[in-house]
Amino acid sequence: MLIGCCTNMLPKTESGTGYEYAAAIRKAGFDYIELPAAQVNELSEPAFQEMLACLEAASLPVYACNNFFPACLKLVGPDVDAGRVRESFQGALERAARMRCRYVVFGSPWSKTCPDGFPARRAFEQLALWCQEIGWEARKKEIIIALEANNRQETNMITTFAQAVSLAKAADHPNVRCLQDYYHWRVEGDTADSLLACGREFLVHSHFARLEGRGFPAGMEEDRCYHTYFQALKQLDYQGGISLEGFPASRESFAAEAARACRFLRQAAN
Repeated sequence: MLIGCCTNMLPKTESGTGYEYAAAIRKAGFDYIELPAAQVNELSEPAFQEMLACLEAASLPVYACNNFFPACLKLVGPDVDAGRVRESFQGALERAARMRCRYVVFGSPWSKTCPDGFPARRAFEQLALWCQEIGWEARKKEIIIALEANNRQETNMITTFAQAVSLAKAADHPNVRCLQDYYHWRVEGDTADSLLACGREFLVHSHFARLEGRGFPAGMEEDRCYHTYFQALKQLDYQGGISLEGFPASRESFAAEAARACRFLRQAAN
């Protein structure tokens, strides 16, 4: 399995994307970087080129992107601005393709939250239609969309892997698959049952952080469920990426924490 590092939760950098951590991420032993798509999409063209040069210098590929939509952009409810939604995902996917990104994670919990009083079934149908349309756009660029289940503290829709699979099935597009995030999985008290039942067909990517403080993991002894999760991935013969997505204790401790977390994930996954 490939082991990567997300930048969206690291201490903020000047660009707002976290690409400035590329050299440190490579030095810590990671195989790839995972950048926030919405923030990358906001860069000017010169700033985007500067980012590409930095990544090339660090010899660090962009295997995946997350943060697909900005939180202010709503995908469900009575007041969806379809033009802005399309402009957002088309721009994000265009830049993801230019970075040779293979997977784009569609979590965006605030964007997909169903407004109070709006029918949940109708909101689900809206999401499914968006996923299908996004899937066709992603296919043009040879990108797979990975639907992420977030926890119910962040959204009231798609909070388990089973629900993410249901949404992927409703979208009915080969470029729309699913992600399992360990932190959300633990917050929701989910089991490995749906992952084992549907993972071979739908699981294409994974995020990982320690439950406590959504921090960087360091060892198997931290959490009794680590073994269950990694055992499920092995049973599925999962060969995709696992991205560290959490908060370091500080900017100063990032390098040491990241190296330790990378060693842990590599050992646990293999």
